[in-house]
Amino acid sequence: MKIYFVLVLIWGMASCSNQKVSKAKVTGTSNYVLTLGQKQEMGKLRVTLKEVQENRCPVNMNCLRIGEAIAVLNVVVDNKTERNIQLCTGSDCRSRALYESYNFVTDDQKYLFRLDSITPDPTKTVVQADKKVYFSVSEIK
Repeated sequence: MKIYFVLVLIWGMASCSNQKVSKAKVTGTSNYVLTLGQKQEMGKLRVTLKEVQENRCPVNMNCLRIGEAIAVLNVVVDNKTERNIQLCTGSDCRSRALYESYNFVTDDQKYLFRLDSITPDPTKTVVQADKKVYFSVSEIK
């Protein structure tokens, strides 16, 4: 009987959380590519790639951990409010409490920043080139 109650409770909580997510509408997704120091205007947002922290294990190397790559984006809202956000890719992101997406909230709007990739990826190539960060921004209503 206790197991049945726990299963019903879990199912109820899951269905409630799904309802909350389904109420949010994602609109106006745009894709961007930035190199270090480059700025991108996005309506009232100005986004600059401030830093790339590359810690992924290079191809043909033996590493103690797989690693991660972190893009640090500086976001300025209406030339007033400034905040740095971190987007992470790689197997070790979650252990550092970092994720591929970030919900950015201003006074009157919500945005979803999602990291697509950071190239070149040392786990796939030995080519050394300027880092490029590919990401998308969606408005959430």
